[in-house]
Amino acid sequence: MEAVHDKIHENGTAFGPTDSEVNPPMRGRSPMWRELFEPLYRDAPGDITVVRDVTYGKAERNKLDVYFSKTSTREQKPVVVFVHAGGFYSGDKSWSEKCWANIGNYFAQNGQVAVLVNHQLVPHVRYPGGADDIQLVREWVYSNIASEGYGKGSVDKVILLGHSSGGAHVATNLYAAGDASRPAREPLSPPVAGVVYISAPFWFDRTKPLRQKAIGHYFGSDAEEVWGPLSPLGLFNRLPESSPCLDVRRLPTYVGTVKYEGKETADANVAFLNAYRQRSRPSGTLPLFHVADRHNHMT
Repeated sequence: MEAVHDKIHENGTAFGPTDSEVNPPMRGRSPMWRELFEPLYRDAPGDITVVRDVTYGKAERNKLDVYFSKTSTREQKPVVVFVHAGGFYSGDKSWSEKCWANIGNYFAQNGQVAVLVNHQLVPHVRYPGGADDIQLVREWVYSNIASEGYGKGSVDKVILLGHSSGGAHVATNLYAAGDASRPAREPLSPPVAGVVYISAPFWFDRTKPLRQKAIGHYFGSDAEEVWGPLSPLGLFNRLPESSPCLDVRRLPTYVGTVKYEGKETADANVAFLNAYRQRSRPSGTLPLFHVADRHNHMT
């Protein structure tokens, strides 16, 4: 493990989402990090049931996997919905045989139900399609997760966990009321017990070539005056004062990042923390915040 951490340190903060077009092979969205970590992941425990490729919507990528322990007698299990990263244009709930299965196995082993989600990717989806996919997932979970065939999860204990662009889709789902053009709805219906953002790009650096291309596809323009108000940070700043997403008890919020975070995402997380404390209720309260030592955006 020390050798892996040494490589992370050597790479530094140069990695940023969608840097792969401009960085050398060691950096960017190469399979190197996956290849380094995959041997460290444990084999799937024998008591874990995985229900694969369950359809939750009409799009080809509207599929999810459910992980739970078939030997656990716990009723009303907490549910963790994991939304993968990929810079809006790539990624999968099964990045490889073990990666992201390690996440599903971890939560299932610890008495929870894990739901790993695929969502639509650019250029085949436009804003707010990613957020709409998250809403469909939430509705599927609400209608199905309590059944024995999906682990007897609790619809009142659902945590949304988004990594990188997956976190952006979660945020633009929860903060939809910041865009007056989107249909009005209750943001915490179906119920959400909390949200976890891991290295989420609440704002974007359009000077990155591939990021510019991705946001141009997703938002219809790479002009900041177009995508800015529709970004996670833009939507959050425009939420109505009455939004339950601003109440720290009604929507507990956890913001996680890493020591070797790319500048774009590090800056965006700081901006979100400042915006959150300016708008939260009670005034000035912060989300839970953690920086993982010895890791970068991909690890």
